[in-house]
Amino acid sequence: MYKQLNKAVQKYSNKKYSFITGNGTSAIYIALKSCGIEKGSKILVPNISCPDPVYSLIWAGYEPIFVDVNIEDYNVNVDSLEFELKKDKDIKAIIAIHLFGNSCDIVSISKLARKYNCFLVEDCAQSFGNEINEGKLGSFGDVSIFSFGNGKIIEVGHGGSVQTNDQTLMNKIIEEYNNLSIYNYNRIENLGKKHRILYYKIYNVGIKYPILNILNLLYIYFFRNYYLYKFDESYLAKIMSEIDNFEINKIKRIEIVDKYIVSLNKSINLPSFNNKENILTRLTVYINNAEFISKQIRDNNISSNTMYPMLVDRFKIFFLKKKFKNSYKIKGKLLNLWINKINAKSVDKTIIIIKENNE
Repeated sequence: MYKQLNKAVQKYSNKKYSFITGNGTSAIYIALKSCGIEKGSKILVPNISCPDPVYSLIWAGYEPIFVDVNIEDYNVNVDSLEFELKKDKDIKAIIAIHLFGNSCDIVSISKLARKYNCFLVEDCAQSFGNEINEGKLGSFGDVSIFSFGNGKIIEVGHGGSVQTNDQTLMNKIIEEYNNLSIYNYNRIENLGKKHRILYYKIYNVGIKYPILNILNLLYIYFFRNYYLYKFDESYLAKIMSEIDNFEINKIKRIEIVDKYIVSLNKSINLPSFNNKENILTRLTVYINNAEFISKQIRDNNISSNTMYPMLVDRFKIFFLKKKFKNSYKIKGKLLNLWINKINAKSVDKTIIIIKENNE
């Protein structure tokens, strides 16, 4: 079934070679370990995103350099990206993340990667099956990665994929994969509980005392085995089932997003979409009282949060704020509305809560 799953995932990226991994974080890690760029080199990452890609590149031996994002779609700002590339010759790779299922400007980014001779990781962890006019997301990077973990489009809690057109690179990726530890449910579950407790303690402290956000670096030292491991084949059938039902679930999700948009377009700042037919992991909106509204939604037993915080807060003690003017403008003002595993009643209630608190 491994071959069957690899072929199923390849259909959505048009890459020649595919390899199943324990998760998306492991996929980025082994891709970077295999890409041949010198240890200690710098890698560009968008300032607002899941922190896991940053953990991956640090564990692989590289330094993260953060770049600003767009206000319109929260994805990496291409001008900020090119500014760093022009300035610093030690930058050897780019991690281009399609955040929340909405595509970044991957065409421009891939051109810059070629211009400045940078290795390009296309992070499709949150954008499985999506496309733009120029092609499928996952078809642009030197490597492309997918994730089937929690909160993803294909959501089974485990599994990822790394893909490339370079057979030599894929052989190295498989070698690095074989160096990872075997997936151990009890160990991961135990580390997961500790991770969640520490996460929320640091998160709450960081709201009051932003300088203490640097405590997030503790994850690098204590939770490597929580993130990096081999694939558990018991998840093969679950992933295949989700992929088989992808088109049906896609229609359901798009319908929920459309309902949010129609109902809320006069109440909140909606993001711009590069392709309205793409499937989102969640609908993320820019709103002043995001944390308050999120709490109101959660108090009604409906999933919501205000992720993601600025990554530069988590990984750098000193930085120039002017470099991240867009990030600062939307910091703490992104409200995530769930569109998966949510019923119509919960969607209606969410809409009511937003309108009552934002009009």
